[in-house]
Amino acid sequence: MTELWEYPVEITTGAAGGLKCVRNSREAVASLALDFPKGGLDVGTAKKVCLRAVSGTVPGDSAAAAFRVAARSAGLLRE
Repeated sequence: MTELWEYPVEITTGAAGGLKCVRNSREAVASLALDFPKGGLDVGTAKKVCLRAVSGTVPGDSAAAAFRVAARSAGLLRE
């Protein structure tokens, strides 16, 4: 079962600026593949950390933090 993050991360998506609430590492992996621009060190790092969290080798809090950094650097984080 996938863990729920203590603090979900909201990002903007699409040209219309829709919102998406990412609540766990599995959702983050999908969002990184679909909603984020390709490339970028922070996105790649977040993908690796989130995949490790899905497999249970790192805590979900680490995945949430990495996802938040990637979203901020991509200009997608809703703050």
